[in-house]
Amino acid sequence: MASLLDQLPRPGREALDRLSPLRAVSRLSGRLLMAHGADDDSIPFTESLRLAAAAGGRARVAILQTFHHTGPQPFRTSLRLRAQDGRGLVRLVDDLLTAF
Repeated sequence: MASLLDQLPRPGREALDRLSPLRAVSRLSGRLLMAHGADDDSIPFTESLRLAAAAGGRARVAILQTFHHTGPQPFRTSLRLRAQDGRGLVRLVDDLLTAF
């Protein structure tokens, strides 16, 4: 992905940098809780991993195998993957509720 971004004109790269939440993450005082679909066509899940790394241990990320950018994958996806995704979401909700 980096090589594709490097091919953009400079104004395009600068605009993407301004829109990125990456620089703001270190200034957040609370926890960062994210759920991201592994097969997201719009934004790679690795962007959520980068945000979590920038949060310095104050983040939880659930990478969902059975969900993409606009909704769930077809039902034929394995039950094991759905159970793993459910566990990840429950952990996020638990973190959210225990924060108050």
